[in-house]
Amino acid sequence: MSEKKRSRGREILINLAVSVGSILVFALFCELVLFRFLLPGSDVPRNAFSNGVVRYQPGQTGTWRVRDEIAAPFKINAQGWNSALPDYPIERRPGVSRIAFVGDSYVEALQVPFDATFAEKAVAALGPQGSVEGFRFGVAGAPLSQYLQMVEREVEQRRPDRIVVMLVHNDFDESFVFMPGRYTSSFLKLRVENGRVVGEVPPEPWRPGAFESLRQTATARFLLYRWQVRPQMLLDAILGPAQAAGEGGFAANIDVSGVLAREADIRVATDYLFGRLKARAEAVGAKLQLVMDGERQAVYAGRDSGALRLNRIAAEMAGRHGIPFLDLHPVFAADWARNQKRFDFRSDAHWNEYGHAVAGAAIAEALR
Repeated sequence: MSEKKRSRGREILINLAVSVGSILVFALFCELVLFRFLLPGSDVPRNAFSNGVVRYQPGQTGTWRVRDEIAAPFKINAQGWNSALPDYPIERRPGVSRIAFVGDSYVEALQVPFDATFAEKAVAALGPQGSVEGFRFGVAGAPLSQYLQMVEREVEQRRPDRIVVMLVHNDFDESFVFMPGRYTSSFLKLRVENGRVVGEVPPEPWRPGAFESLRQTATARFLLYRWQVRPQMLLDAILGPAQAAGEGGFAANIDVSGVLAREADIRVATDYLFGRLKARAEAVGAKLQLVMDGERQAVYAGRDSGALRLNRIAAEMAGRHGIPFLDLHPVFAADWARNQKRFDFRSDAHWNEYGHAVAGAAIAEALR
């Protein structure tokens, strides 16, 4: 090999080493300075699995951030739920009514301060301070089937007077369709075959995976949670979407036509789960109240939406079982007509504080 070629090889290696070193220095600067102090990423509560239910590790506090619009404090209590109450005791206090609120990220409500959710609003409207207590049991991604698991494992032993189950549009098919996710296999699921529910699939115990520590880095918390960057988003931006949404379009966090193609199974699963929830509530002397989110983009646009078919199915199945049902879609529509104030964030589809206040007032009225 000539001296000229050797010199060229050394030059390439040196340039490569400098480039790699520069990248590492920049990555360290981002991790240790930029995304910790200058542009802090979202705090992300660590998960736990206890008594057969996915929740959070007790005692965590932090600030949930989404872009520059949301900076909400959260507080995880002794049982692993985001709540203003430090503890959910099993024992009842004489003269104090107890309400359990069960659901997914809308009950978890990391997007607003831990003491400013619809549950706190409803509790405050139902009686003098201290006369009503509200326990929230919510974890992001949970479907309707998991609400049954939460009621059986967490709610029943606390013997509430009321159980309020908050429904959203992706609750129904995800009760029997397995979805990708960090802990979706740790949710109770149904087996639906030949037009009937043939069994329940118990949750798999959740354990932190190999990438759990990476997920907690400041860089990941900035990109994944504060700025909501997802690998699939990058692939879609470069290559185009892997598959187009169905003819019904995407609304209320679902591919409408894709979900409604399973309507027969959704009806069977919903009928089964509403019956099971009512039976579990009655077993502890509690009254069950079902509440369902509206399709807020349709409210703003003043149009109908195929996603509302699920509201009608839920109302029908609730009526079949004699369960009180509150549809928030007309509630939001009426309030929008009067006030023209959004119920959700522009960077996040969850309710903002105003949305929680409107929902809380409607739920309090329904519970009266």
